[in-house]
Amino acid sequence: MLVEPAPRINLRWIVLLRWGAVAGQAITILVAGRFLKQPLPLTPLLSVVAALALMNAVIHVWLWRGGQPTDRACGLNLLADIAALTALLALSGGAFNPFSVLYLVHITIAAVILPARWSLLLAAASALSYSVLQFTIVTDLALISSDPGLLQLRGRWVAFLVAAAFISTFSLRMSESLRQRGEELERARSDAEAAERLAALGTLAAGTAHELNTPLGTIAILAGKLAAQLEGDRRDEAEDIRLQVRRCKEIITKMMAPRGGVELEEPKEIELAPVIEGAVRRWQDGRPGPKPVLIIDPRVARARARLAVHAFEQAVANLLDNAAEATEGKPLREVRVALDRHGDLLRLSVADNGVGVPEPLLRRIGEPFFTTKEPGRGTGLGLYLARHVVERQGGEMTVSSTQGRGTQVVLTVPEA
Repeated sequence: MLVEPAPRINLRWIVLLRWGAVAGQAITILVAGRFLKQPLPLTPLLSVVAALALMNAVIHVWLWRGGQPTDRACGLNLLADIAALTALLALSGGAFNPFSVLYLVHITIAAVILPARWSLLLAAASALSYSVLQFTIVTDLALISSDPGLLQLRGRWVAFLVAAAFISTFSLRMSESLRQRGEELERARSDAEAAERLAALGTLAAGTAHELNTPLGTIAILAGKLAAQLEGDRRDEAEDIRLQVRRCKEIITKMMAPRGGVELEEPKEIELAPVIEGAVRRWQDGRPGPKPVLIIDPRVARARARLAVHAFEQAVANLLDNAAEATEGKPLREVRVALDRHGDLLRLSVADNGVGVPEPLLRRIGEPFFTTKEPGRGTGLGLYLARHVVERQGGEMTVSSTQGRGTQVVLTVPEA
């Protein structure tokens, strides 16, 4: 799973905010000229804005091409913004310009996204720039209004609103981006821990397979002999024993491979509908339980996706196992399997009318080794492996459930 570095997230938002600042500065310069007796130096002012826009375009292209910024790059960009703001203020009234309050925007952004040394440097740069304006640029532009103080007060009010909008927008957006990044890191950490535990499980399974192959083989031979000697229901029961022994061997074989064999199998492009039909049919033949209702949207009957075929078939079987166990004890057991399209994604859903999952536990569904089943009835790997199969190809798994009314698991995968 690719986790985007924090400096790249930060610089991307700085670039987006700067585009808004460039547009706002250009509009403000052009509009303000109509309210001042003393004409503004439009050419120098707009030149500063144009230089800022050009720099922003270069950085935008660099990020789009895969540039990997550091905290230093973010700090230097904010220093450039401070320099540009200082130049604009120096050309339009200095410290008397009400938009000098925008220095606070850069101080706030630095405090949110940068290490302490850069935050202090930017705060010092802002304070120094404002001090230079305060003590050296003393030209106060004459205002048209008969009450210059009133108009300047209104200008400060507008500047405050602009600063508040920038600060709140950036803070909220950055908090959301960093929260998402934290979730991605947590998911990556969880997957790494699961990989280690699955490797240990594979080692344990190898030893288990060695010890169990002989007795399972003996059971299969004896069951075959019994089936040959018996008739009617007794013969069917002996055949069921042989079938379950074969299933036990298949389960042990899958446990021996890392991540249930997903990593060992190369994905390939397949027609999804026939694979799902075959997986549902084999599951129904291999165990008693509710007969799944299979619904395939005609529009996706020939749709193709890139998947690890055997791992995906096992994922479907795992979902059907969970649905069958969830509906045990229900007078009318319902399991529905549906394949359709959602945008450019193919969507497979497996729904049942079983016991459902309590709301506090729902968000943990799909974590490795987490199960809501009774001890001895599940390893907690079925949904995790199903999620991993589709996520490996850019898809995802979602689970919705109402306690006492059933559960729906949806696997989505990009259409090839």
